[in-house]
Amino acid sequence: MLIYLAIGLVVGAVIGILVGRFVMASSAGDAVTVAGLTATNTSLLSQIDDLKSQVDALREAERLRASEESKVLERLAPVHTLLNQVEGRVREMENERKTQFRSIDDQLKQARTDGEALRTVTQGLKSALSDPNIRGHWGETQLERLLEAAGMVKGIDFITQDQIAGTDDEKGSRPDAIVKLPDGGQIIIDAKVTLTNYLRASEETDPKQRAALLKQHSKDVALKAKELADKKYWQRYDLSADYVILFMPTEAALAEALQVDPSIYDTALKGNVAIATPISLFTTLKSVAFLWRQHDQTNQIHEVINKTRALIDTLGKTADDVNTFAKSLGATVNNYNTFASRFENSLIGAAVAIPGVTDAAFPTLTTIDKAPRELADGKIAKASAIPRSAKEVLDLDLVVPAEQTTMDTDGEADSK
Repeated sequence: MLIYLAIGLVVGAVIGILVGRFVMASSAGDAVTVAGLTATNTSLLSQIDDLKSQVDALREAERLRASEESKVLERLAPVHTLLNQVEGRVREMENERKTQFRSIDDQLKQARTDGEALRTVTQGLKSALSDPNIRGHWGETQLERLLEAAGMVKGIDFITQDQIAGTDDEKGSRPDAIVKLPDGGQIIIDAKVTLTNYLRASEETDPKQRAALLKQHSKDVALKAKELADKKYWQRYDLSADYVILFMPTEAALAEALQVDPSIYDTALKGNVAIATPISLFTTLKSVAFLWRQHDQTNQIHEVINKTRALIDTLGKTADDVNTFAKSLGATVNNYNTFASRFENSLIGAAVAIPGVTDAAFPTLTTIDKAPRELADGKIAKASAIPRSAKEVLDLDLVVPAEQTTMDTDGEADSK
């Protein structure tokens, strides 16, 4: 459009100049100039026509270009819409990314805070466990909690810190826990927390120093097992198992010691010392709980047998009383029938002999023909043939009530 405007201005200016010159020439009477201007005017008019043709061609080209642009824009309209949608989604994703980054940043800050708190607690725990007295108390507490987790009751199923008087040449010793077995048996458990060199090794960065500390830790564990074997607890308790359990509250500490010296376990077993961690000891305690349940079941079966025998004996005596009562009833029936016969034959017969008295004046006396039934001896004998042992009761598939024991079943222990 600006091109068309410029062309129009140029053409208008040229025409204006020519007209002005023509007027001036006419007024001056210069015919030659007028002729020249006329020729020039004709030439310019021809050029103007050419320019008009060019302008028309340009207009047509511009119209076609505008038409093509319109078609292209129409074709690109879905793309434009899609681009707007993509732009909106990108903007949403950017907002979500910022929100997620803020959330992650908050979580990292919280994790950093928790890590610092955990580091502080861990450092405090390491400092506390460096004290032998605190370590010992911690091991005893862990052992007692494990016993309770297995469903045992302190003072009933196990006792702690039972003092044994020492001999003349040794001090008194005190096992950490004694687990009671059925029929008076006992299992002795002693907790040993050997962690000094293990904790030092966990903080050591030099591989050689760490290996040396772990080697010393392994020797410490072996020494504790030997010291416990030398105490020979199983010889000081009647009906005690011929071994003692060395309880280590940390699985990792024992694993490191066994990795350095795998013979520790076998050497301890030769000294009648079984090294146990929380997992293995818990399994052992659950086995003890199973033995107690079996023991209680056997006792209840014996109780059922005794009560059943007492009931059968009572039933037998009652059956004798019933038979005695039946015999008494039989004698009474016979006496009644004899009395009725005598009454009819003697008294009523004498009354009928009186003139004017007939049999119709007296009702007929009823006699009892059935005798009382006594209990059969065979049924009483069968009833008295009750089982004599727990095995016989189990063979009869008796339903025994749920045992009353201080040991929990697996389900009960889990629910706690």
